[in-house]
Amino acid sequence: MKNITTLLLVLLIAFSCKKGGKTTSEDAIEELVYGRVVSVDNEASIERTEKTAAYLEKELGVPVRIIEGSDYATVIEAMKTGKVDFANTGAFSYCIAAAKAGAESLVTTAYAKTGALNYSGSKIFTSSKSAITSMEQVIANPRQFTFAFADPASTSGYLYPLAYLRSQGIEPSEDMKQTLFAGGHTAGVFSCLSQKVDLACTYATALERLESRNRITNGSYRVLWKTDSIPPGNVYVRSSLPKKYKDGLRKAFVSLKDKDTALMNLIKKTYRKDIVYVPVGDSIYNDMRKLVNNELGSLLQ
Repeated sequence: MKNITTLLLVLLIAFSCKKGGKTTSEDAIEELVYGRVVSVDNEASIERTEKTAAYLEKELGVPVRIIEGSDYATVIEAMKTGKVDFANTGAFSYCIAAAKAGAESLVTTAYAKTGALNYSGSKIFTSSKSAITSMEQVIANPRQFTFAFADPASTSGYLYPLAYLRSQGIEPSEDMKQTLFAGGHTAGVFSCLSQKVDLACTYATALERLESRNRITNGSYRVLWKTDSIPPGNVYVRSSLPKKYKDGLRKAFVSLKDKDTALMNLIKKTYRKDIVYVPVGDSIYNDMRKLVNNELGSLLQ
């Protein structure tokens, strides 16, 4: 806990040292600040983010500085105070950013051939060493089991698994032996596979990504439940960012497939899908907001 607190203090100091998108005139800024969250495949994520920043610098003609947050809340708070200009996270954290920080949606991912939005999923899993073989065992006697959520602002690592467990008559914090927030998807995966907790949840491709990078071994986990009904994450901006930079960011992401095919292929490899960026409005997240209101009350107010 002390290390996490220290990291958050360092991040807050970094955020306070220089405001994102410092304005030189009404319509011009000195730089754009890109907020990112520590990822399951963090080394690869840093590479993608750095190459994306370089591409955006070239397209918009303004430096792009990357700031890393340890969790979604850190990045959202930084956007609220004007220290981050744009970010790319999951749908739930976007909804929080829209409600709390005035974020505006720019683009999301869609399948290149059909144009259909790239809906994602969530998984609940356990270690292959565990005696748990099905969710029915958990539902029958939840008091026997410990469960790790990833992050309280995570779509796949909290909101949807929470809604599923409640739909099965389980109130995790009351009915299970213990529930906790692991501090991110990676931490949740390793907590579960090392059997510090019995079950954990994460996004659809997280386990495969870790496996492909030899951070976990093939057959080390057992998926017990999954859903494919999660709206895609998006790139979003602070509402006070000058319009020309909002428009410029949207245009740059949409044209990425034509202007930097190497970077686009790297992003496709991440998603394990043939995707492109497309403009997206806020309204596609309305159903998610209803789910949030049902499960978490006034969080978005």
